[in-house]
Amino acid sequence: MLPAQLTFPDRRSDTRVTTKNCLVGDIGGTNVRLALADLTDGAPKISAPQSLPRAGYATFEEVVDLYLKQSGAPIPDAIVVAVAGPSKDGVVKLTNGKWVISEAVLRDRGFKEALVINDYAALAYAVEHLSGDDLATIGGDHPGIPGETVGVVGAGTGLGVGALVRDKFSSSVMVTEGGHIAFSPVDETEYAILNVLKVRYGRVSAERLLSGPGLSNIHWALARLSGLDIAPLEPAEIAKRAVAAADPYCQKAFEVFLGVYGRFAGDIALAYGARGGVYLGGGIAPRFVKE
Repeated sequence: MLPAQLTFPDRRSDTRVTTKNCLVGDIGGTNVRLALADLTDGAPKISAPQSLPRAGYATFEEVVDLYLKQSGAPIPDAIVVAVAGPSKDGVVKLTNGKWVISEAVLRDRGFKEALVINDYAALAYAVEHLSGDDLATIGGDHPGIPGETVGVVGAGTGLGVGALVRDKFSSSVMVTEGGHIAFSPVDETEYAILNVLKVRYGRVSAERLLSGPGLSNIHWALARLSGLDIAPLEPAEIAKRAVAAADPYCQKAFEVFLGVYGRFAGDIALAYGARGGVYLGGGIAPRFVKE
């Protein structure tokens, strides 16, 4: 979500510059989503949205070039990119990938201004602008307290965590790497899964279970615990079989995944004092809201 007017910190000086003509992007572990944003009349007007796979491109700049060529648009004045990784001094290294996205490189590419932020910072900024069909309630009708802190969690290719910290005086976005908190099992099945995954990974983070690869890890571990040495299934296939009740291991894996996901979201609410609620982002939850 974009504000009515973007303000870019100029890392080359103490000045700040503004623009109303932007290319906006979201870089996840699997896909790159790009669109044009016109802020001339205040509220953002998004056009030419497109999702492109990351696979097959050596750099983000190659994807930008392809997008602009296909859309027929000239290079906008500015680019704003949300990236699945920690941002430092205008540079983000993708957590689940080899790409490095740099504001300086993007300016050298022809953009007058560039801003690179963490993807869950972007989601946290968006919270105050969501309403109606933007949202779906999970787990019963328990509205958050308006104006209170909100947690943002999302399982997808990885596990993202952020927060919009609010009180009666101000609000601020908190960028975190909370997806790499250690996994905390609560029953015999989860302890057994942890022990299997420890052999593979050593330290087992929450992301090792709460992500697309995490669902595959759970399924693989359950099979190993039953004495089966199988190749991991793709997450989409596990979910498909689970929903169709076509495979008991897939059903159990999905059940474990959802239980761990719910508790993790609850832990984030406790950790941040998120009395305004916890918002689920990422690519997995939206697919199963109706299930």
